[in-house]
Formats: sequence, structure tokens, C-alpha cells
Amino acid sequence: MPAYSEYPIVEERTLRPPQRRLGLFPRRNPDELPETPVGTVLVFALNGGYKAYTEGQHLRGSEDAVVEARSVSVVYMRNRQVTLAIEIPSRDMGYQFLLKVAFRCRVTDAEAVVSAGIENAADVLTNHLRDDAQLMRLGTTRPIEEVHLLSEEVTNRVRAYLEFYPPRIDGLEVALVNVDLLPPNDILVHGQRIKRLKWDGESKELESAIENRDVARIEEIFKRGAEATVAFGVSREQLLMTDAVGITREARENRMKALSDLINGMPDGALDFLPIDTHRLIERMVTSVTGDSLFAEAPKAVEPPAPGAGRSFQNGHDGPRRIGLEDLDD
Repeated sequence: MPAYSEYPIVEERTLRPPQRRLGLFPRRNPDELPETPVGTVLVFALNGGYKAYTEGQHLRGSEDAVVEARSVSVVYMRNRQVTLAIEIPSRDMGYQFLLKVAFRCRVTDAEAVVSAGIENAADVLTNHLRDDAQLMRLGTTRPIEEVHLLSEEVTNRVRAYLEFYPPRIDGLEVALVNVDLLPPNDILVHGQRIKRLKWDGESKELESAIENRDVARIEEIFKRGAEATVAFGVSREQLLMTDAVGITREARENRMKALSDLINGMPDGALDFLPIDTHRLIERMVTSVTGDSLFAEAPKAVEPPAPGAGRSFQNGHDGPRRIGLEDLDD
């Protein structure tokens, strides 16, 4: 469909008086006539009437209407969608809602269109909608941000108005296609910016929550010791398996050395002052530090003797006994 700036009358041209051939037969040069693109017809203005020539008809310039016409109009005959824009005041001073209404139009009588002077159907339809005072007042009850709430009211009002007061344009058939209500462009930009900021904040919160869970999980792995940490590095492809074995062996040797230094640093007989099973103490320390059992088979648990229950040398028994403070005085 050609993009004509005007519809349904595409072009109008004034004609000069026709030339007379041999002073007897008047004739108009066809080159004086405007071009007729596909979908258009020529309508000639005569004394007291109009004459349309159908689409595709070739004129010779000797036709009575062509010779007698003082002007000619080009009328587009095919269906055309006409979209008009109307600003509706809002409650916010300086801001208007933008009402866009689309109509489907079709010329049914080209001669009637030219006779009525319908140069631009969009202007006629716009003025028709502006005549609805209630429509023009609907937006004054709402702020500009509530365009989504006002949209349904405006759409229903436009449809009802056109149902009871359809536009009457001579030679033109008009049908409603669509109704849209939009906020000003700067309000749209502002709303989109606010929405993006909200989405960015939600994305950052989600990323932080995932990161915190990951940190907590890694922290638990570190608490489980060097072996778990090294295994984590291997699973993340941060360590090679050969490097992991070396790091694990070195960590175990360091723990064993620390255990040996701890035991060697104790005074002689220091363990005798502790009311615990020495065997079980060493076993649990070695298992905790190295992860392995020091003894091939752990003995059965023995309850520590109650205070004063040890065998005494005074009674002739040669067994271990508990050392008290009075012995240190000796």
C-alpha cells in the first residue's frame, strides 16, 4: 500500500482551458493530468457535478468530462488503515495520556468524496472523537502512572461512542479496528529504568545467596581437614592428583611431628596425674591428627579407677597407684 500523506484524496490539480484543434474540436493534452497509481481513480470537477473514471481506464483527452473539467482529483479507492492520535489530559499537570485509535476505511463513492472535500479522513475522525466531552475528561481522575487502569475505561468509552455516534463521511466506509492508551514517552523510559533497577537488585540478591551457600559449604569442607580440602581442589580441577597426594602426605607428616613434639614436651610421668586411660588418649589423638589407628587392635575400654581404689604398697601389693599431693611433699 503506497504511503500517501493524505487520504482519500491523494492529489488535486487545477486544469487550464483546453486547446481547440483546427478551431473546431477542443482537446486536452493527457500530459496535463496527474498520474494514477494502482488503486486510484481520477475525478473531474465539472460545472455543477463530478465525473469519476474507473481505475485503469486510459484517457485520450477528448472525453467531454476531461475537456470541460476545471480541476481534477486523484482518489485512493482501496482499503486503508487510518491511525489517529489524541492527547487526553491526566490528573498530573503537564502530562497527557496518548490515545491511539485505528480505523479501516474504504472509499465507496469517489465522486461523493471529492464533492464533500474529504482531503484527510484522519482529521475528520479525530475531530469526531474530540467531540465526546466525557472521553476527554476520563483521564483527569487518574495520575499519569495509572495508564494501565484507565486503558479499559477509555477503550469501552470509545467503542460505545462510535456505536451510538458513528462517523458519517460522504463516500467513505469506516470501521473501528483497535484502541490503545499509552503514557508519555518519558514516563515509559522512567518506568523501564525502575523495572531494570528492581531486576538488577533481585539478581544481585540471588547471586549473594548462592555465593553465601557456596562459602558455607567450602568452610565446612575446610573444617574437615587437609584431606577434604585437597579433595575439594581436585574436584574443582584446581589441583592435579599427583600434587594432591604430595600435599596430603606432607600434611600428615606435619601432624605426626606435631603429635610427637607434644608428647615429648610433657614432663616425665605427667600422664600419671590425669584420671584417664593413657592408651585411649594416645589412640584418639593419633586418630584425630593422622586419620589412622596407631594400634593394630584397640583394647577394650577400661573404666578409670575411682579415687582411692588403687592398690597400695602398704598392703604389699605392687601395682600402680594414684599419686596425691602428700606424695609430692615427700
